Amino acid sequence: MKKTLTTLAAIAAALTTLSVPAIASARPAHAVLVSDHRTSGWNHRDDRASAQLSAKIARLDSRIDQGRRTGQISMREGRRLNNELNLISSQKRSYERSGRGLSLSEINTLDSRLDRLQGQIRYEKHDFNNRRG
Repeated sequence: MKKTLTTLAAIAAALTTLSVPAIASARPAHAVLVSDHRTSGWNHRDDRASAQLSAKIARLDSRIDQGRRTGQISMREGRRLNNELNLISSQKRSYERSGRGLSLSEINTLDSRLDRLQGQIRYEKHDFNNRRG
């Protein structure tokens, strides 16, 4: 009995140590990877973050269009959401034109604005104020 408990405890400990790194490395699929290379002598550009932000913008644009097509988002709501998305895209282009790429604070600003817009899209798609019936 004692040998069985010791074996089970050893197996549990081994499984716990194997699963912790997997859990610790998990991140949401929509998260923007950010790395600040300023201390390593790189220029201030992070092309991965820029590409991820562009992909997020494209996804949100697609969600707005899909909501308008299905009638979940009214024309007025869609126009307002598209205007906000265009302002964020314009701000991103402005940051990129600075010649130094996107800084960490610029990436965080854009990502938080996109997250806020994503919440607004979700709300407008489920507020039932454009439904007939």
